[in-house]
This record gives sequence, C-alpha cells and structure tokens, in this order.
Amino acid sequence: MATYTSLKVDTSVKGIILLTLPISMAKLIPELNYLINAAFLGHLGSVELALAGITGVYFLIFSAIGYGLNNALLAIMSRRAGENNRDEIFSTLWHGLIIATGLAAIFILMTWFFLHPLMIFTGIDPEAAKIAGDFLDIRICGLFFLYSLQMQNAYLISLQQTKYLIVIAIVQSGLNIILDYGLIFGHFGMPEMGFNGAAYASVLSEFIGMITVTLLIRVLKISKRFQIIPKLKISFKTLKLVFIQGFPLMSQYAVSTAAWWVFFIFVNRNYTYSEQAVSQAMRNLFGLSGVFSWAFGSSANTIISNLIGQGRQEEIFTILRKLCIISFTGMFFLVIIINIFPSLFLGLYGQGSNFVNSGLGPLRIVSVAMLVLCIGVIWLNAVVATGKTSVVFWIEFSGILVYLVYVWVVIELLGMDLEAAWMSEWVYWLLLFGLSYLYLTYGKWREGLAYY
Repeated sequence: MATYTSLKVDTSVKGIILLTLPISMAKLIPELNYLINAAFLGHLGSVELALAGITGVYFLIFSAIGYGLNNALLAIMSRRAGENNRDEIFSTLWHGLIIATGLAAIFILMTWFFLHPLMIFTGIDPEAAKIAGDFLDIRICGLFFLYSLQMQNAYLISLQQTKYLIVIAIVQSGLNIILDYGLIFGHFGMPEMGFNGAAYASVLSEFIGMITVTLLIRVLKISKRFQIIPKLKISFKTLKLVFIQGFPLMSQYAVSTAAWWVFFIFVNRNYTYSEQAVSQAMRNLFGLSGVFSWAFGSSANTIISNLIGQGRQEEIFTILRKLCIISFTGMFFLVIIINIFPSLFLGLYGQGSNFVNSGLGPLRIVSVAMLVLCIGVIWLNAVVATGKTSVVFWIEFSGILVYLVYVWVVIELLGMDLEAAWMSEWVYWLLLFGLSYLYLTYGKWREGLAYY
C-alpha cells in the first residue's frame, strides 16, 4: 500500500511561522534587490531615481496581474491539497501557465505600441517619457519569465515546500545585483548602459529565476514525492475555472496598481525631482515592508483554503487572529527600527542631507501605513481563500475609488505636501481591512464553498 505524504496544513504558531518565514525571505531578497537597484540609479542622478518611480510602478501593474492569477491558483491548489486531490494540483498549475503566457504576450505588445503616447497624454515631460518608454520596452519582456516563476512558486507553496523559495530568490536576486552593477556602470567587462542597463539586468535575472525553479521541481522530484502525476493535456473545464477565479483578482491587482501609477503621475506633475525621488524611496520602503505583510497574506490564503478543503471552516477566525498578532508584532519592531535610524535607509540613495531631511516626514506617514497594511492584507487574502473572488474585486474597487478621489483632491486640487499625499495609503488599507472584516463576519461566504 502506497504511503502518502500529508498535505494538511499545520495551523500552530510554529507551523504558521515555518510556512511564512521562507515566503517572507523569498519576497525580501527581490525587494532588497529593487532597493539596491534604486540606489544604483540614485547615484546616476535624481532624474533617474525619479523616473525609476514611474517605470517601476508601470511594470508593477503587470507583475500584479500575474500575482492576481497566482493568488487564484494558490487558492485552488491549496483547496485541492486539503481535499487530497493530488493530480489536480499540477493540472491547475499547467492551465495557469497557459493563461499567463497568453497574457504576457498581450501586455508586451500593448507596451510597445501604446505606452509612449499614453505618457505624453498624461502630461509627463516628453524627454522623460522617451527615457521611460525606452526602458519599459526592454523591461516588459521579462513578463514571460516572471509569470512562470510566480506560478511555479505558488505550486511549491500549496505543497508547503516554501523552503525552496529562498534558494530561488537568492539565485535570481544575486544575479540581478551583479548585472545591475555591471550593466548600469560598465563593470565586470560589461557595457555601460546607464538607465537601460537596469532593464536588461532584471529581464535576464527573471529568466534565470524561472530556469532555477523549473529545474528545482524536476531535479528534486517534488511532484513524485507527493504522488502527483504531471499531465500536460488541456482541460477546458480547468482552464475556465482558473480564468473565472483569476479574472477578478487579476483585474483587482491591475486596477489597484494602476491607481498607484496615477499617484506617481500626479507626483511627477506637481512636485520637484527631489520630491519625486523621495516618493521613489517611499515606494521602496513600502515594498520592503510589504514583503512580510504579503507573505502572511499568502499564508492566510494557503491555510484557510486548505482548512476549507478539509471542512474545518469553524477554525478560520482563530487562525486569522493568530496571523494578525504575529504579523503586527514583527511589523511593529521593523517600524521602530526604521524610525530610530531613518538616515540608514534614506542615505542609501546618495542624494545628500537635504534628501534625508525631506524624506523624514513621508517616512513617518508610510510607517503608519505599514502597520495598517500588515493587518488588512491578511483579511483581504482570507476573502480570496473563500473563492469569492468577485467580492474581492468589489472590495478592491471601492478602496481604489476612494483612493483616487483622495489623491486627486490632495495633490491636483489642493496642492498639499508630500506627507498628505502619502496618507492615501492609510485611507486605502483601512477601507480594505474594514470591508474584508465586515464581509467575513457578516457576509454569506459560507454559501457555495464547494463551487470549485
């Protein structure tokens, strides 16, 4: 009789930490890489650092779409793991990869043909739009590799094999830092490409990351270890399920990140290059802190989907409270350290003491937003885990609408300072947390849990 490795999730504090910590580290390493990338560009000049905000958030829109599809796959695969329906775990991954490849091709063509006129239309300086457009024409090609990497990482998380994510992240990010330094400044025998060097470095490192995770799954025979038989046939039923579950999340993350791009366009139009550079630094800080928050969000998605698959819905709120306490405690200590030693972070960009002083106010604002984010993202991902992705879309849509109204009034109409502009993150995440909490507490999410 065959012995099956258990796919049931461990919901103890130790189990949560062991699941989440590798996800955090795997997300932290690329974020540190982005930070170092921005620091390199900062040494080129404040204009390059400012443009890194526009280009970075634009690419993040499409990265976030992949993340939305990834979250849908993770919920489905974790549900299958809870049900012990093993072969369908890989089938879900395979169909997700098919959808992701088609989306990447569409988004690359959209960028090549429509981005530059769009930036001119939104009021970005033509010279800046040309530099940013040339950069993104290169950078967007990494979507093929990034999406494949994201989907396969979700496969590992659903099997609770998160320890391997660290290896993948170290390989990818280590290469990215080396290539960034070499291609931006012309070191290690590489051509000096300046701003565009960062784009080539990112695409190459994402390709290596994709190759690494693919080889790791095959060489370590992870599928075989969990008695999963990979089948590459296409099932239109599974394709439809993945798309139906993924579309609201992809739309949600695309629109929410596009709203952030609008924020940076407003910043570009209304603040100095120095203030734009400060906003890029705040984006790096928010992304760095979000590593831990989104890791707990992924854990919430995995654990709750797995519990639903086992029919243990009554434990969900206990697990949510446990996740929030662990996440908030860790984030609180990070916030304290950053606020005691702000110059250590702000000094990385090589912009001088005036830049550090200008960044102190926004840093305090973003610190509070980090604490709200770490709770809100857990509750939002708990809604994702129920399979009610259309509800998640409307929660996100409400938050985005309020967010856009806020930044338009504060930046465009009233011309308020950068601190007030970054308070938009308070508004956004408080609303998302509140709506997610209300839905899980009073909504009818228990109905139709067996849908997929």
